[in-house]
Amino acid sequence: MRTTVTLDDSLLLTLKRKAAEKNIPFKTIVNQALQRGLEAMETPAASKQKYQTPARSLKLKPGYDLDKLGQIADEMEDETKLKQKR
Repeated sequence: MRTTVTLDDSLLLTLKRKAAEKNIPFKTIVNQALQRGLEAMETPAASKQKYQTPARSLKLKPGYDLDKLGQIADEMEDETKLKQKR
């Protein structure tokens, strides 16, 4: 089927170059690119590989009491401020 499509100049040059490299007609490279683009858009996000954050221990430093979380927060804030001044 014939249709008219307006392409950006850079895209047109890229498609022409790819067609020449592969020694295939321009319309074939355009159809392949469109097909691959549409397939990528239809691929569900769940099938893509997900990033997983490695687990690590969140143990309290020795000497801290779970009942004094406010104290821990204050000390952590003080440490952060000291590091920023350095």
